[in-house]
Amino acid sequence: MQSSEKATLKKVIEEKSSKEQARQTVDWISSSIEGQQALSEMIDRDAYLMEDEFLNVKISSVQSDKILSNILRDIRRKHIRKVTYGVAAVVIPLVLLLGWVVLSNPDAQIFGNPTYAEIYVPRGDNARIFFQDGTQAYLNADTKIRYPKKFGLFKRKVFLSGEAYFIVSPNKHRPFIVNTGSADVRVLGTSFNVKAYNDDEQIKVVLDEGKITFDTPTNRYKVAPGQQIVYDKTAGACTIQNLPQSSNISLWKYQITYLNDTPLSEVIRTLERKYDVSFRIKDREALKYTYTLTTRQTSLEEILSELQKIAPVKFMKKGTEIEVSLS
Repeated sequence: MQSSEKATLKKVIEEKSSKEQARQTVDWISSSIEGQQALSEMIDRDAYLMEDEFLNVKISSVQSDKILSNILRDIRRKHIRKVTYGVAAVVIPLVLLLGWVVLSNPDAQIFGNPTYAEIYVPRGDNARIFFQDGTQAYLNADTKIRYPKKFGLFKRKVFLSGEAYFIVSPNKHRPFIVNTGSADVRVLGTSFNVKAYNDDEQIKVVLDEGKITFDTPTNRYKVAPGQQIVYDKTAGACTIQNLPQSSNISLWKYQITYLNDTPLSEVIRTLERKYDVSFRIKDREALKYTYTLTTRQTSLEEILSELQKIAPVKFMKKGTEIEVSLS
């Protein structure tokens, strides 16, 4: 970010710029992440001034969202109603500038109503994608992710059903949010694994580096590196535990099968997604066994062979299914 561009932005906010400088500033904010970040920093500064010097209260995220929604509504009506908050006069030119940005470039998507894209990785496959801010996501089998084609000014939010590993590009002014349907994972810049299949009873998030919060409808939990948080979707309860080697959880992105005292029922769901097959339980007594295994074997037959060495459970292919019984 060039200091000259930030200086020009300051002049525009203070209504001391030329018309050409104002136009160029609007173009910069509308078309670049750097411009949006600079504007975000000024908004953060003015919000701080409003809170500490004028209101002496804190503005919650819900209140902030409502304020922005009202601003955008008025902008689209092509006028700004009288501001009656009794705050610093510098805020008004800032709001007017935001209005100018939206009106001059409706595709800027600074506040909301973005255009979304969606990717589905079918069973038996996986994928890796890059977002426009540099964030990477590895997508496991049977995973769907929905994301805006252009992130907004104040947050970067995606919607996940399945399992993904994220390496998030840092931006302290634009948190990256993964919505799982039941809870949000909120980060600034970090790497973590999210397992949130719709048909699973639990959501599991493992943090490798950085900081995250896990937001449920009733609580917010802080997760530290090396920890796993498990959320029971039915009970609405969370547990946090320390892992001896958190990076093992995401070995799937390297085509490595990792099991750690994993119940057979979960092993079966994992293999069904990874290889697009179906299992049929012939003897339910087999479900009492758990498996610990790390293997680079890539074929289903080789993995089943290794599983049969761990517990007295037999896997036999019968037509289009794999039959599970006791040996």
